[in-house]
Amino acid sequence: MNNNFWFALWGLIMHIILLVGVMDVNFHSPIIKELPIVPAPSGAPAKRLLLFVADGLRFQTFIEKPPPYLRDTMKNRGVWGISHTRVPTESRPGHVAIAAGLYEDPSAIFKGWQQNPVDFDSVFNQSYATWAWGSPDIIPMFTKGSKRNVHGKSYPATWQNFDANLSNETIRLDSWVFDAYLEWLQSPVADVVKSQSGIILFFHLLGCDTLGHSKKPHSKEYVENMNYVDKRIKEAVNITEHFFGENTTAYMFTSDHGMTDWGSHGSGLPSETETPLIVWGAGVRSSGFRQDVEQASITPLIASLIGIPIPINNEGALPWQYFDRNYYEYVAHSLLSNVKQLAHQITGNRVISCQNSSEQDWRETQLNDKIRKAEQHLSRRNVMAGIQEGNMAISFSKEALLHFRQSQRIQFLVCLSIMWLGWIVILFFKIAETKRQHSRPFRLKLLNVGFPSLLIIILVRHIMSNCSNWRFPSYAFFAIISAWLAANSYYMSTSAFADINTMKLVIDIGGTLLLLVMLFVGLTYRFALSIGIILLILIQLAKSKDVTAFMTWTSLALCVFPLLPIVEPYPRVYIVIIGICVAIGIVIIYEVSLSRKIIEILRLVITSFVCMEFIDGRYWISWIILLTTPLCIWYYPIETKKRTLGIMLGFFCPLTLLSTSYEPLFFVTLTFNLLSWLEVTSTTSRSSGERSITGDLIRAAFFMLYVLLCFFGTGNMASISSFDPSWTRHFVTIFSPFLMTSLIILKLSIPLILVGCVSYSLESENCKKPISLTVLLLGDCLSLPLMYFVTPHGSWLDIGTAISKFVIVISLPCLFVLLRCLSRPLMKLNFARVRVGLSQKKHIV
Repeated sequence: MNNNFWFALWGLIMHIILLVGVMDVNFHSPIIKELPIVPAPSGAPAKRLLLFVADGLRFQTFIEKPPPYLRDTMKNRGVWGISHTRVPTESRPGHVAIAAGLYEDPSAIFKGWQQNPVDFDSVFNQSYATWAWGSPDIIPMFTKGSKRNVHGKSYPATWQNFDANLSNETIRLDSWVFDAYLEWLQSPVADVVKSQSGIILFFHLLGCDTLGHSKKPHSKEYVENMNYVDKRIKEAVNITEHFFGENTTAYMFTSDHGMTDWGSHGSGLPSETETPLIVWGAGVRSSGFRQDVEQASITPLIASLIGIPIPINNEGALPWQYFDRNYYEYVAHSLLSNVKQLAHQITGNRVISCQNSSEQDWRETQLNDKIRKAEQHLSRRNVMAGIQEGNMAISFSKEALLHFRQSQRIQFLVCLSIMWLGWIVILFFKIAETKRQHSRPFRLKLLNVGFPSLLIIILVRHIMSNCSNWRFPSYAFFAIISAWLAANSYYMSTSAFADINTMKLVIDIGGTLLLLVMLFVGLTYRFALSIGIILLILIQLAKSKDVTAFMTWTSLALCVFPLLPIVEPYPRVYIVIIGICVAIGIVIIYEVSLSRKIIEILRLVITSFVCMEFIDGRYWISWIILLTTPLCIWYYPIETKKRTLGIMLGFFCPLTLLSTSYEPLFFVTLTFNLLSWLEVTSTTSRSSGERSITGDLIRAAFFMLYVLLCFFGTGNMASISSFDPSWTRHFVTIFSPFLMTSLIILKLSIPLILVGCVSYSLESENCKKPISLTVLLLGDCLSLPLMYFVTPHGSWLDIGTAISKFVIVISLPCLFVLLRCLSRPLMKLNFARVRVGLSQKKHIV
């Protein structure tokens, strides 16, 4: 009992560390706060910069129907190009890339992608002062972590309405911003900073994004809003030049992300990742030159135009081609500052990764040589040579920065993999329970000395390195402990397969591996679940040749469902009625009790009337059918086949009321297929006698396959995310998120409960102990490769999907145990026994 307690505790610790570790490795913030600031060179061409960001303006629409003022600016007064964004193409990460040179902070997942949990440095922080006007979703993001030099003002959040019928009101989102700037020009503070350098005026313009969502980015309204912004920019530029004086202000127009033809953004299509960039004014070339850039490179461009330090976590490279030739010497010094700023990041990442924290890496040495060469060129007035050397140094420094960030992730994943493999070995020998009769004391002593020594060496080395980051030693500690316990389990156990027939071993182990592959693929491609069902039939045929025609046909019928399109929220009542007719036929054929036959047919007929909307079931009929389901189930005999059929018929009516298509047919087919497996497996187990570990592996893979089939057989997982009221239309139509979600989860759980009941029956009849540990073993084996598919890169949908797959697989054993707990009262509770017990008690009294 004591050993089981410590085993369960260690397993719980391993699972918690893996879940936390995978999140920490992939979604740890890359922001380092303690980096030194590289001073900006003197001689900046502009005193201030007006930054116009048209949210959601894609390059394709802009270049096909360019607004007049910006078109003239592109051709005659400035430099332009495509700003290439990165996925996810969303407003928050896009604006952070523009202002901070930092792409998506993956730790934002812990804030639901709504804000950056770590304060970051930006050009707004580094400026002498910044005034920003725009959306309440964007402006506070920069004012929150500022040094009181960033002043922001936003319009009410209620103005952001995506209703297509209110498109005529969308223009006020942008007009308010320009009016706020004109009002600021008339304030005393504008006169105070009139001659001050390092000023940024930020205009966040949300109109295009709002109209793109509601009217689509090729619509007349979208183009009209773009032209309105163009007209107001022209007005703002003219007033600015008049107020501050000519040739003292730089201007920049860009967008945070683009938009698809259907009005969405977030992924990596060219229409989403290509945005316009136009720069003109003081210090900028006026030849209409085109130079495409990465979005993060806008940050050092802003900083260099007005002579402020580049933000410390910037990853962009200064696009020096945007500057006028008269400022090339200044540009060369700005490039050098850009290189030094990246070099500080490289050193910071090397230190926190604890790689030679007291000595420079060869990459840093080589980068310092490049910096020295660039400085020598500038001291000799070889400006172009200095610019070229600075460009090469920036390219090299970005590669070095990527190396140190990747190496940290690889180190942590290796530690987590060793820890998880060690746990899997421990779990395997716990399931096998094969203790070695003659232990190996010398090897055990060697292990018990070697692993603690390795722990001490790692600890001492880390302390001697003066590294303040304890993440790697912590992961290494658990990896070594897990490997130590696994090695002890190995040397204290004997082979679990020594007495098993070779052919049986090949079939069971090979079949289990093939099923695991199908489970892995089935998480992404539903058709793989159909292949898995066919594999089960072939394995059963190879093992016992006891495969009935009924099993074959029900398995083939079940294979059809993962090949069908997922169930959509559009009701197809005729398919639902076909399912009810099939259920009525089953009751007539298989039910021998007249009272149960009448009750079930009555429930099915009422359910059909509700589905066809002859009866409104929202107020009491649908709820009565749902709440009386356990009573109907417990009215059936506890004999396994009859009770399983009763569970199917009991849950059939509430499932049908929550269905819109072929879900009831899937449920019926699943039931009969499980009944066929129940009959064949029971016969095989009785004839084979003792249970083997290989048989447990196949049985565990069987249940894992059917659990995933319940999740994805009809695409029911999509119904949770779609949250369409039509799913629950026969129970509730008034919007109630908690109640509707509970009903949809119930619909998803009904097939799972059926699988749990069959699992309980098989284990109760044929096994002395449950196979929960074997399911845990296979689930943990499956989670090992999925751990590497969790990634901080891509769209939020890609990231969320990868996390969901990992969490589903690692929680499958817990779900299996929960299903068994729910199955016991459904399979064993019986009204007849309760009546007998009560009558006996009455006679005694």
